[in-house]
Amino acid sequence: MLRAILLKEWLKLRWALLGLALLHVGMLAYLFLSLRHQFQVEHSEMIWYWAFELRRLPYDQLMFLPALTGAVIAVAQFTPEMIGGRFRLSLHLPVRGDVLVWTWVVFGAGLGLVLSVLDAAGLYGIMRLFFPREAAVSAVLTALPWLLGGWVAYFGTTLALLEPAAPRRLVYLALGLAFLGLLYLHRGYQEYDRILPALAAASLLFIPAVILPAHRYRHRS
Repeated sequence: MLRAILLKEWLKLRWALLGLALLHVGMLAYLFLSLRHQFQVEHSEMIWYWAFELRRLPYDQLMFLPALTGAVIAVAQFTPEMIGGRFRLSLHLPVRGDVLVWTWVVFGAGLGLVLSVLDAAGLYGIMRLFFPREAAVSAVLTALPWLLGGWVAYFGTTLALLEPAAPRRLVYLALGLAFLGLLYLHRGYQEYDRILPALAAASLLFIPAVILPAHRYRHRS
């Protein structure tokens, strides 16, 4: 049964995943071409001063990509379930409701994780081509809050879509947006190094939270 559920999720998400993969590869390619162009038209000392003395991120075009990815995966995954009461029918499969929902979210979040790993590896590799290893490592550490934002966007959107009551949907959206806002306050390098473990731990609360709207949906009158 779980194999059939995973196959169904793959069939729902395959085209969205393909589009997102192309978008991520395209953004990384743009970053590479942009940096290469800068090093062709400017002296390396000027680029170093602009990036590390003035603390301007040369890869900030990737900032909102993980959050967009998480939201798109959630919409592609759960919007079909909300049409015509399909979600309620799915909850009557011979699988425990919590196991079913967690299987869905593990699958969706896993796809987002794959794209986040692609982003981190691509960012490190591109920065390593033009800067010392320390700068490449710093780039990945700086981008970690953005990658966590993809997780938050996925679960926040999932909660809003699964919730049957409109007021609670607004609450979940507000909480997700507020959490995302915390992850996008920085404007420099590695400003979240100390607080990021606490934020990551807090984001884990989204995992059990997805069961609550599913339970209400199943038992609403």
